[in-house]
Amino acid sequence: MHRTKRLFWLVPAFLLLIGCGKKLAETPQTLWEKAETNFTIGEHEKALETYAQLVKSFPKDSLAVAALFTMADIYKNNLGQVEKATDIYKKILRKYKNDHRAPNALFMLGFTYANDIKDLKKAAKYYRQFIKDYPDHVLCPSAEWELKYLGKSVDEIPELQSLTESEAQPAVTKQ
Repeated sequence: MHRTKRLFWLVPAFLLLIGCGKKLAETPQTLWEKAETNFTIGEHEKALETYAQLVKSFPKDSLAVAALFTMADIYKNNLGQVEKATDIYKKILRKYKNDHRAPNALFMLGFTYANDIKDLKKAAKYYRQFIKDYPDHVLCPSAEWELKYLGKSVDEIPELQSLTESEAQPAVTKQ
């Protein structure tokens, strides 16, 4: 009887220990690797869930911002949910404004509004904000260029006309 009582308490304690051990094994790195594996095999929704879990469980880890950028990329490029991508870029700017990657989120807002959503007013707003807030950033010349040619077709951009002209020329082959 005494032995049965002890087993009665040991089994739940053992199960609790196993359950806690599983939680302790989840680190930002293991969650990142799990999400990457899911993405690689085409399980985009599972990858998004795992990246979101990483951000929620480890918001101060450097992988949290990387996970958010990757989530935005999946929504934008794999699932065609561009609005969700812009929401994530905005979240990065709100929650991680001091992170060195925050300027990239602002640039991507301009780029996404210009090229995917085709809202040129919002694109211009984000590009101007980028140029104002990050004048020395490596992407500043790109933001200026994007703003300068916002809404123009490739044929209307002098720097790109030589490219389109060469594409129109038939290729010369040696015989």
